[in-house]
Amino acid sequence: MRIGLLADTHIPYRAAAIPDPVLDALRGVDLILHAGDVDEPWALDALRELAPVYAVRGNYHLFDGSSGGASLPETIELEVAGFHIGVIHGHRMGLATWFWKFYLLVENMRGHWVTPAFDHALARALLRRFPQADIIVFGHTHRFYQAYWGKTLLINPGAALRTAYFDAPHTPSLAHLILEPGRPPEVHKIQI
Repeated sequence: MRIGLLADTHIPYRAAAIPDPVLDALRGVDLILHAGDVDEPWALDALRELAPVYAVRGNYHLFDGSSGGASLPETIELEVAGFHIGVIHGHRMGLATWFWKFYLLVENMRGHWVTPAFDHALARALLRRFPQADIIVFGHTHRFYQAYWGKTLLINPGAALRTAYFDAPHTPSLAHLILEPGRPPEVHKIQI
């Protein structure tokens, strides 16, 4: 099974609709997981024309009463091809979130975009949130990330659209996750 992974589309704030190169990269997938910051749920309609879609809310929904916050769950857990998958945006990871948000802001302003201390803190929080997961898909950082933590594969497909703040050097990306029972997952990063 081929699963399309994306996050941080920020439609209609970064673009009027999901760009054709993103849709083209998702053609032929069996399932799509969107790890938050959809911003407006109608933006998922173009993805639903390609495959079934599961999406979570993100931090751009400042209040749960926003259109995206009200209609999308905070987390999703599903079983696919014998793998337990958790999906979350990755911004509500406990009280320490505020410290890490400030830390990242300072580091980004200094031009530092890869922050191993943050990656470790986020990974530990994600593993606590989904203790049974084989795979955790998240977004929020706008940066591709793939790493095993013990038996659990953590994947951030990156932002599907260009990041707009502090001249972030992140190239828009998404990922394909290939799952076959009895075989290790394969992840393919796709730059947009």
